[in-house]
Amino acid sequence: MPVNKDALKRYRVIDRLLSDPNHDYTTGQILQYVERETDSNVGIRMIQKDIRALEDEFGKEMARNRGRRGTVRYMDQSTPLFYQELNPDEEELLREVLRTLGQFEGLDNFTWFDLLSRKLRFKEERKKCPIISFGVNDLLQFSTNLLGKLFTAISRRKTICIRYQPYGKNKKEYELYPHQLRQYNNRWFLLATPVGNEVEPYREDLICNFALDRMEQDFEYLEDIPYIDTPVDLEARFEEIVGVTLYEDKDVECIYFAVSPASTNYVRSKMIHRTQMEAEGDELQEYLEKYPQFSGWAVFSIECRPNPELYSLLSSYGGNLVVLEPSVVRDEMVKRACSIAENYDLILGV
Repeated sequence: MPVNKDALKRYRVIDRLLSDPNHDYTTGQILQYVERETDSNVGIRMIQKDIRALEDEFGKEMARNRGRRGTVRYMDQSTPLFYQELNPDEEELLREVLRTLGQFEGLDNFTWFDLLSRKLRFKEERKKCPIISFGVNDLLQFSTNLLGKLFTAISRRKTICIRYQPYGKNKKEYELYPHQLRQYNNRWFLLATPVGNEVEPYREDLICNFALDRMEQDFEYLEDIPYIDTPVDLEARFEEIVGVTLYEDKDVECIYFAVSPASTNYVRSKMIHRTQMEAEGDELQEYLEKYPQFSGWAVFSIECRPNPELYSLLSSYGGNLVVLEPSVVRDEMVKRACSIAENYDLILGV
Protein backbone atom coordinates (compact mmCIF):
# COMPACT_ATOMS: atom_id res chain seq x y z
CA MET A 1 0.00 0.00 0.00
CA PRO A 2 1.31 3.52 -0.81
CA VAL A 3 2.92 5.43 2.04
CA ASN A 4 2.03 9.12 2.30
CA LYS A 5 4.42 11.84 3.40
CA ASP A 6 3.09 12.08 6.98
CA ALA A 7 3.27 8.30 7.48
CA LEU A 8 6.83 8.27 6.15
CA LYS A 9 7.86 10.87 8.74
CA ARG A 10 6.35 8.75 11.50
CA TYR A 11 8.00 5.59 10.17
CA ARG A 12 11.41 7.24 10.31
CA VAL A 13 11.01 8.17 13.97
CA ILE A 14 9.51 4.82 14.95
CA ASP A 15 12.18 2.92 13.01
CA ARG A 16 14.93 4.78 14.88
CA LEU A 17 13.41 4.00 18.26
CA LEU A 18 12.71 0.34 17.52
CA SER A 19 16.30 -0.20 16.34
CA ASP A 20 17.93 1.55 19.32
CA PRO A 21 20.01 -1.14 21.09
CA ASN A 22 20.42 0.98 24.22
CA HIS A 23 16.74 1.61 25.08
CA ASP A 24 13.39 -0.13 24.88
CA TYR A 25 10.30 2.06 24.40
CA THR A 26 6.61 1.65 25.12
CA THR A 27 4.06 2.70 22.51
CA GLY A 28 3.24 5.68 24.73
CA GLN A 29 6.85 6.85 24.70
CA ILE A 30 7.04 6.33 20.94
CA LEU A 31 3.92 8.48 20.57
CA GLN A 32 5.61 11.32 22.49
CA TYR A 33 8.68 11.19 20.23
CA VAL A 34 6.53 11.11 17.07
CA GLU A 35 4.44 14.11 18.13
CA ARG A 36 7.50 16.11 19.15
CA GLU A 37 9.61 15.37 16.05
CA THR A 38 6.91 15.49 13.35
CA ASP A 39 4.71 18.27 14.78
CA SER A 40 1.70 16.03 14.22
CA ASN A 41 -1.19 15.15 16.48
CA VAL A 42 -1.70 11.40 16.39
CA GLY A 43 -3.10 8.92 18.87
CA ILE A 44 -1.83 5.71 20.37
CA ARG A 45 -3.92 3.71 17.89
CA MET A 46 -2.09 5.31 14.97
CA ILE A 47 1.27 4.41 16.47
CA GLN A 48 0.12 0.82 16.92
CA LYS A 49 -1.00 0.72 13.26
CA ASP A 50 2.31 2.17 12.14
CA ILE A 51 4.22 -0.50 14.06
CA ARG A 52 1.97 -3.16 12.56
CA ALA A 53 2.64 -1.72 9.10
CA LEU A 54 6.40 -1.94 9.66
CA GLU A 55 5.87 -5.54 10.66
CA ASP A 56 3.48 -6.62 7.88
CA GLU A 57 4.58 -4.50 4.92
CA PHE A 58 8.34 -4.34 5.57
CA GLY A 59 8.84 -7.75 7.19
CA LYS A 60 10.23 -6.42 10.49
CA GLU A 61 9.87 -8.96 13.28
CA MET A 62 8.99 -7.43 16.66
CA ALA A 63 9.84 -8.33 20.25
CA ARG A 64 6.87 -7.17 22.34
CA ASN A 65 6.02 -6.84 26.02
CA ARG A 66 9.60 -6.75 27.18
CA GLY A 67 9.77 -6.11 30.91
CA ARG A 68 6.98 -4.75 33.07
CA ARG A 69 6.26 -1.71 30.92
CA GLY A 70 5.20 -3.60 27.81
CA THR A 71 7.88 -2.27 25.48
CA VAL A 72 8.39 -3.06 21.80
CA ARG A 73 11.50 -3.20 19.61
CA TYR A 74 12.86 -4.92 16.51
CA MET A 75 13.88 -8.51 17.08
CA ASP A 76 16.95 -7.74 14.93
CA GLN A 77 18.08 -4.21 15.74
CA SER A 78 21.08 -4.31 13.38
CA THR A 79 19.01 -3.63 10.22
CA PRO A 80 16.92 -0.45 10.51
CA LEU A 81 14.85 0.58 7.51
CA PHE A 82 16.19 4.10 7.34
CA TYR A 83 19.65 5.61 7.59
CA GLN A 84 20.47 6.48 11.18
CA GLU A 85 22.63 9.41 12.17
CA LEU A 86 25.52 8.53 14.44
CA ASN A 87 24.94 9.07 18.14
CA PRO A 88 27.82 10.64 20.14
CA ASP A 89 29.16 7.27 21.32
CA GLU A 90 29.15 5.82 17.81
CA GLU A 91 30.78 8.92 16.39
CA GLU A 92 33.61 8.86 18.93
CA LEU A 93 34.18 5.14 18.32
CA LEU A 94 34.40 5.78 14.58
CA ARG A 95 36.85 8.61 15.20
CA GLU A 96 39.13 6.20 17.08
CA VAL A 97 38.94 3.68 14.24
CA LEU A 98 39.88 6.42 11.77
CA ARG A 99 42.82 7.49 13.92
CA THR A 100 44.08 3.92 13.88
CA LEU A 101 43.72 3.76 10.10
CA GLY A 102 45.26 7.19 9.64
CA GLN A 103 48.61 5.74 8.55
CA PHE A 104 46.98 4.63 5.30
CA GLU A 105 45.73 8.09 4.34
CA GLY A 106 46.27 9.00 0.69
CA LEU A 107 46.63 5.45 -0.65
CA ASP A 108 44.41 4.28 -3.47
CA ASN A 109 42.67 1.64 -1.36
CA PHE A 110 41.82 4.25 1.27
CA THR A 111 40.59 7.22 -0.74
CA TRP A 112 37.40 7.12 1.33
CA PHE A 113 39.39 7.99 4.43
CA ASP A 114 39.86 11.68 3.66
CA LEU A 115 36.19 12.20 2.79
CA LEU A 116 34.93 10.43 5.89
CA SER A 117 37.45 12.28 8.06
CA ARG A 118 36.13 15.61 6.82
CA LYS A 119 32.54 14.55 7.43
CA LEU A 120 33.43 13.78 11.04
CA ARG A 121 35.56 16.94 11.36
CA PHE A 122 38.43 14.57 12.14
CA LYS A 123 41.10 16.80 10.64
CA GLU A 124 40.57 19.48 13.28
CA GLU A 125 41.11 16.96 16.08
CA ARG A 126 44.44 15.53 14.95
CA LYS A 127 46.23 16.64 18.11
CA LYS A 128 43.77 14.93 20.43
CA CYS A 129 45.38 12.20 22.51
CA PRO A 130 44.10 8.85 21.18
CA ILE A 131 42.09 6.56 23.43
CA ILE A 132 43.74 3.49 21.88
CA SER A 133 47.45 3.55 21.10
CA PHE A 134 49.49 0.87 19.32
CA GLY A 135 53.21 0.33 19.47
CA VAL A 136 55.03 1.62 16.38
CA ASN A 137 58.45 0.89 14.95
CA ASP A 138 59.99 4.32 14.35
CA LEU A 139 61.90 2.93 11.37
CA LEU A 140 58.55 2.34 9.69
CA GLN A 141 57.28 5.89 10.13
CA PHE A 142 58.72 6.80 6.75
CA SER A 143 57.42 3.65 5.06
CA THR A 144 53.70 3.52 5.89
CA ASN A 145 53.04 4.00 2.18
CA LEU A 146 54.90 0.74 1.53
CA LEU A 147 52.57 -1.09 3.90
CA GLY A 148 49.54 0.24 2.05
CA LYS A 149 51.01 -0.47 -1.38
CA LEU A 150 51.73 -4.06 -0.40
CA PHE A 151 48.18 -4.32 0.93
CA THR A 152 46.98 -3.24 -2.49
CA ALA A 153 49.21 -5.76 -4.28
CA ILE A 154 47.91 -8.62 -2.13
CA SER A 155 44.26 -7.59 -2.44
CA ARG A 156 44.62 -7.32 -6.24
CA ARG A 157 46.55 -10.61 -6.42
CA LYS A 158 49.57 -9.14 -8.17
CA THR A 159 53.01 -10.70 -8.61
CA ILE A 160 55.69 -8.21 -7.56
CA CYS A 161 59.44 -7.59 -7.65
CA ILE A 162 60.98 -6.06 -4.52
CA ARG A 163 64.48 -4.87 -3.64
CA TYR A 164 65.47 -6.22 -0.24
CA GLN A 165 68.62 -6.21 1.88
CA PRO A 166 69.05 -9.33 4.05
CA TYR A 167 71.13 -9.05 7.21
CA GLY A 168 74.82 -8.91 6.41
CA LYS A 169 74.27 -9.22 2.67
CA ASN A 170 73.99 -6.96 -0.35
CA LYS A 171 70.65 -5.74 -1.62
CA LYS A 172 68.93 -8.21 -3.93
CA GLU A 173 65.82 -8.37 -6.11
CA TYR A 174 63.11 -10.91 -5.32
CA GLU A 175 60.18 -11.86 -7.52
CA LEU A 176 57.32 -12.83 -5.24
CA TYR A 177 53.71 -13.92 -4.92
CA PRO A 178 52.71 -11.81 -1.86
CA HIS A 179 50.20 -13.45 0.49
CA GLN A 180 49.93 -11.66 3.81
CA LEU A 181 51.16 -8.76 5.95
CA ARG A 182 51.86 -9.71 9.55
CA GLN A 183 53.06 -7.72 12.54
CA TYR A 184 55.24 -9.06 15.33
CA ASN A 185 57.02 -7.12 18.05
CA ASN A 186 56.24 -3.70 16.50
CA ARG A 187 57.60 -4.81 13.13
CA TRP A 188 55.78 -5.57 9.88
CA PHE A 189 56.62 -8.54 7.66
CA LEU A 190 55.54 -9.55 4.17
CA LEU A 191 54.85 -13.27 3.80
CA ALA A 192 55.41 -14.36 0.22
CA THR A 193 56.40 -17.25 -2.04
CA PRO A 194 59.33 -16.73 -4.45
CA VAL A 195 58.40 -17.06 -8.11
CA GLY A 196 61.31 -19.41 -8.75
CA ASN A 197 63.90 -19.73 -11.50
CA GLU A 198 66.36 -22.22 -12.98
CA VAL A 199 68.62 -22.01 -9.93
CA GLU A 200 65.88 -22.08 -7.30
CA PRO A 201 62.71 -23.70 -8.70
CA TYR A 202 59.26 -22.59 -7.55
CA ARG A 203 57.96 -24.35 -4.41
CA GLU A 204 54.30 -23.83 -3.62
CA ASP A 205 54.78 -24.72 0.04
CA LEU A 206 57.64 -22.26 0.60
CA ILE A 207 56.77 -19.15 2.64
CA CYS A 208 59.46 -16.50 3.15
CA ASN A 209 59.44 -13.49 5.48
CA PHE A 210 60.56 -10.02 4.40
CA ALA A 211 60.82 -7.25 7.00
CA LEU A 212 59.36 -4.04 5.56
CA ASP A 213 62.03 -1.83 7.13
CA ARG A 214 64.67 -3.64 5.02
CA MET A 215 62.71 -3.21 1.81
CA GLU A 216 62.89 -0.33 -0.69
CA GLN A 217 59.82 1.89 -0.85
CA ASP A 218 59.06 1.21 -4.50
CA PHE A 219 58.43 -2.17 -6.05
CA GLU A 220 57.25 -3.33 -9.46
CA TYR A 221 54.16 -5.22 -10.59
CA LEU A 222 55.11 -8.18 -12.80
CA GLU A 223 52.06 -8.15 -15.06
CA ASP A 224 53.45 -10.91 -17.29
CA ILE A 225 53.67 -13.41 -14.39
CA PRO A 226 50.20 -14.64 -13.30
CA TYR A 227 49.63 -14.64 -9.56
CA ILE A 228 49.56 -18.00 -7.75
CA ASP A 229 47.82 -18.48 -4.40
CA THR A 230 49.56 -20.41 -1.67
CA PRO A 231 48.08 -23.75 -0.55
CA VAL A 232 49.70 -23.22 2.86
CA ASP A 233 47.32 -22.57 5.76
CA LEU A 234 49.05 -19.45 7.09
CA GLU A 235 47.08 -19.33 10.32
CA ALA A 236 47.90 -22.97 11.12
CA ARG A 237 51.55 -22.29 10.25
CA PHE A 238 51.82 -19.58 12.89
CA GLU A 239 50.15 -21.69 15.54
CA GLU A 240 53.38 -23.71 15.75
CA ILE A 241 55.77 -20.82 16.37
CA VAL A 242 56.43 -17.63 18.28
CA GLY A 243 56.94 -14.70 15.92
CA VAL A 244 57.26 -15.21 12.15
CA THR A 245 60.27 -17.49 11.55
CA LEU A 246 59.51 -21.15 10.85
CA TYR A 247 62.37 -23.58 10.29
CA GLU A 248 61.11 -26.58 8.38
CA ASP A 249 63.95 -28.73 9.73
CA LYS A 250 62.90 -28.04 13.33
CA ASP A 251 60.29 -30.28 14.92
CA VAL A 252 57.64 -29.18 17.40
CA GLU A 253 59.12 -29.56 20.88
CA CYS A 254 57.41 -29.89 24.24
CA ILE A 255 59.40 -27.32 26.23
CA TYR A 256 59.29 -27.22 30.04
CA PHE A 257 60.56 -24.20 31.93
CA ALA A 258 60.60 -23.06 35.56
CA VAL A 259 59.54 -19.53 36.49
CA SER A 260 60.47 -17.76 39.73
CA PRO A 261 57.75 -16.47 42.10
CA ALA A 262 58.60 -12.92 40.98
CA SER A 263 57.48 -13.62 37.39
CA THR A 264 54.94 -16.43 37.82
CA ASN A 265 51.80 -14.30 37.73
CA TYR A 266 53.11 -12.34 34.74
CA VAL A 267 53.77 -15.54 32.76
CA ARG A 268 50.35 -16.85 33.74
CA SER A 269 48.59 -13.77 32.40
CA LYS A 270 50.83 -13.15 29.36
CA MET A 271 51.40 -16.54 27.84
CA ILE A 272 54.62 -17.20 25.94
CA HIS A 273 52.73 -19.39 23.44
CA ARG A 274 49.07 -20.25 22.99
CA THR A 275 49.76 -23.89 24.04
CA GLN A 276 51.13 -22.82 27.44
CA MET A 277 50.06 -25.04 30.33
CA GLU A 278 51.04 -24.90 34.01
CA ALA A 279 52.16 -28.11 35.69
CA GLU A 280 50.08 -29.07 38.71
CA GLY A 281 49.72 -31.98 41.12
CA ASP A 282 51.82 -35.03 40.36
CA GLU A 283 53.34 -33.48 37.25
CA LEU A 284 54.58 -30.46 39.19
CA GLN A 285 55.90 -32.66 42.01
CA GLU A 286 57.76 -34.80 39.48
CA TYR A 287 59.65 -31.84 38.06
CA LEU A 288 60.39 -30.28 41.43
CA GLU A 289 61.84 -33.59 42.62
CA LYS A 290 63.90 -33.79 39.43
CA TYR A 291 65.09 -30.18 39.80
CA PRO A 292 64.98 -29.49 43.57
CA GLN A 293 66.96 -26.26 43.17
CA PHE A 294 63.76 -24.70 41.80
CA SER A 295 61.56 -25.54 44.79
CA GLY A 296 58.85 -22.87 45.11
CA TRP A 297 59.00 -22.02 41.40
CA ALA A 298 56.16 -22.68 38.98
CA VAL A 299 56.65 -25.01 36.01
CA PHE A 300 55.09 -24.36 32.61
CA SER A 301 55.15 -26.13 29.26
CA ILE A 302 54.61 -25.05 25.66
CA GLU A 303 54.55 -26.99 22.38
CA CYS A 304 56.14 -25.15 19.45
CA ARG A 305 59.04 -25.11 17.01
CA PRO A 306 62.17 -23.39 18.40
CA ASN A 307 63.21 -20.26 16.52
CA PRO A 308 65.10 -17.01 17.25
CA GLU A 309 61.96 -15.21 18.41
CA LEU A 310 61.25 -17.91 21.00
CA TYR A 311 64.80 -17.82 22.36
CA SER A 312 64.69 -14.02 22.57
CA LEU A 313 61.38 -14.11 24.40
CA LEU A 314 62.57 -16.74 26.88
CA SER A 315 65.82 -14.81 27.41
CA SER A 316 63.90 -11.59 28.13
CA TYR A 317 62.97 -12.98 31.56
CA GLY A 318 66.61 -13.17 32.59
CA GLY A 319 67.24 -15.28 35.65
CA ASN A 320 63.52 -15.53 36.42
CA LEU A 321 63.00 -18.23 33.78
CA VAL A 322 65.04 -21.40 33.30
CA VAL A 323 64.42 -23.94 30.53
CA LEU A 324 64.42 -27.46 31.96
CA GLU A 325 63.75 -29.64 28.92
CA PRO A 326 64.45 -30.65 26.20
CA SER A 327 68.22 -30.47 26.24
CA VAL A 328 68.43 -29.05 22.69
CA VAL A 329 66.50 -25.95 23.76
CA ARG A 330 68.16 -25.74 27.17
CA ASP A 331 71.65 -25.92 25.61
CA GLU A 332 70.84 -23.08 23.23
CA MET A 333 69.66 -20.96 26.17
CA VAL A 334 72.89 -21.76 28.05
CA LYS A 335 74.92 -20.80 24.99
CA ARG A 336 73.16 -17.45 24.77
CA ALA A 337 73.53 -16.80 28.48
CA CYS A 338 77.26 -17.59 28.36
CA SER A 339 77.71 -15.25 25.39
CA ILE A 340 76.03 -12.44 27.35
CA ALA A 341 78.18 -13.15 30.40
CA GLU A 342 81.37 -13.15 28.30
CA ASN A 343 80.49 -9.77 26.81
CA TYR A 344 80.03 -8.29 30.28
CA ASP A 345 83.29 -9.91 31.39
CA LEU A 346 85.01 -7.92 28.65
CA ILE A 347 83.62 -4.70 30.08
CA LEU A 348 84.55 -5.60 33.65
CA GLY A 349 87.98 -6.92 32.65
CA VAL A 350 87.36 -10.28 34.24
